[in-house]
Amino acid sequence: MDIQAFFGSAFDCPCGKRHQILPRRVVVTDDAVAQMPALCGQVTAGRRAAVLMDVRTAEVAGRTVAAAMGQAGWQVDEIVIPDTPKGSPVCDDATHDALDRRLGPVDLIVPVGSGVLCDLGKWSAFQRPIPFVPFATAASMNGYSSANIAITRGGVKALGEAAAPPAVASCPAILAAAPYEMTASGLGDVLAKSVSSADWYMAHLLFGDFYCQAAVDLIADIEPLYLEHSADLAARRPAAIRTLLDALLLTGSAMTMVGTSTPASGGEHYVSHTLDMMTAIDGHPHDLHGRQVGIGTILGSALYRRVLAAESPDFRPPQETIDKKFWGRLTEPLTALYVQKLPRLRQLKQKLSAGGAWDDLRRSLSPMLRPPEVISKCLQAGGAAYRAEHIGCDRRRLLDAFLHAHQIRDRVTVLDLAWMLGLMPQAAADIVDRWA
Repeated sequence: MDIQAFFGSAFDCPCGKRHQILPRRVVVTDDAVAQMPALCGQVTAGRRAAVLMDVRTAEVAGRTVAAAMGQAGWQVDEIVIPDTPKGSPVCDDATHDALDRRLGPVDLIVPVGSGVLCDLGKWSAFQRPIPFVPFATAASMNGYSSANIAITRGGVKALGEAAAPPAVASCPAILAAAPYEMTASGLGDVLAKSVSSADWYMAHLLFGDFYCQAAVDLIADIEPLYLEHSADLAARRPAAIRTLLDALLLTGSAMTMVGTSTPASGGEHYVSHTLDMMTAIDGHPHDLHGRQVGIGTILGSALYRRVLAAESPDFRPPQETIDKKFWGRLTEPLTALYVQKLPRLRQLKQKLSAGGAWDDLRRSLSPMLRPPEVISKCLQAGGAAYRAEHIGCDRRRLLDAFLHAHQIRDRVTVLDLAWMLGLMPQAAADIVDRWA
């Protein structure tokens, strides 16, 4: 695939949709900062821009991006998103509301940073509505090109709706100089694809949900470049980091193509989101999203192996309630999500108990999955997190996240399947001990 030609293209897909690919332009060059005024001028006729940054990205690129735009005649408002008492900024309703009060009349928002800054800028831009053009400072996540926002509301991680950016920019030297744990986080995020795609295809086969093979196949050509050569990332080779960024951008575009996060987010992401929500309950720090997702992907892959090995299973009725003692003050909002899933769980038991349905599902999903050995080896060679202690967890905490992750969303994933097969909780304990 010619990646640069893909961005901005449009095509009629066998899935039945006509896909308009955003972003229209991706600029990753040594002079990307100098190109920002002209690039932004292509997406709005206005000349007022808010440039978002935090105290770290201000020094990396935020001030220079703002200066370049100011010198080109833009009216620029530099906004530094403050750190929280526990560390870096977060994308939650309080931070968003504070930003919204700070934003004046602007025609464009330019987040200079990675996940949190990009999501905050995307959120505010969508509500106004005006365009946003992120300047990526790390190959750390797939949200630069997506229309989704990872929001924390009242301690609950949720997926918010927004619009995809018309353009994305970055500089190879800035990407290479990013703290390496952020690059390793990007590796963990993109590796989730095999588990998330299998979860998505399962929902398509069982419930008739929309599915697009083109969205799943977007990174097929470049996947081996990081899956089999992740040591090049650890060595900070520019070509490897650029390949990772391309994969993350394509994955983000896949989500925008189909209007949902399902091509890139399934049960493996729910493990990470659960760890984040556990932090909201007990204050224990969590790690970078993609680092947690990488471990969640190992767990999800190993769980799929257990699930698909089951022959002639006896499906149990679904759990009717979530674990109120575990979730504490988050019980009410999570219950509202979980009850939406219950009809599907009951339907799942009925569908998979029909003659031949289980074996058909096993045959369909098995080729999509990467073995946990492959995922773990890739993360290890890439200097990424692959065990609980790497993300500040002990065995009990990671196991708790694994056992409760199926309760946080209304989507059916391999996590639900494992519970209904009667494999949980024992499978979770075995897998955590073996793999993480």
